[in-house]
Amino acid sequence: MTADHPADTIADVVRRLEVQLVRIPEVFADRSDEELSHHAAPDEWCAKQIIGHLIEAEGEVFTMLIPGMVGRDAPEGWQTVPSMVREECGADAEALLTQWRALRERGIALARSLNDEDLLRTSEHNWHGGATETVGDLFRHWPFHTEAHESQALEVLRAAPPPAAAR
Repeated sequence: MTADHPADTIADVVRRLEVQLVRIPEVFADRSDEELSHHAAPDEWCAKQIIGHLIEAEGEVFTMLIPGMVGRDAPEGWQTVPSMVREECGADAEALLTQWRALRERGIALARSLNDEDLLRTSEHNWHGGATETVGDLFRHWPFHTEAHESQALEVLRAAPPPAAAR
């Protein structure tokens, strides 16, 4: 448990992940490609890049690191820091969301498979400072990470000009 993330139960985190499975695609629904590709500033992500980051976090951080930390899959050999350079601007948003949904469904299955003992396991990889991080720390951070980027996407989309047809 950390000050940033209270000691939610496994069931609490699973429920939040499930709610996000529905809510995140709604953020991007009924948006034009122009809106989804809009950059509020040159060094800020567009909404599609945010989806790409969520795909990377879901598939390469949460659902890869956690099994390695609990010893269920491959050993902890993961050393790649997620990329801050995103290349999804030209991608199809629905295809990105489909990929994210599939990874989130896999993540929910992983989350349901964890037990309290798993949450106590530690790793040398720590995204939040300090010498070690527990599975519980990373696990409980998961929905917060998604929520932070959901807010980011909403801000970017609010700043986007209306589609050309609506002008």
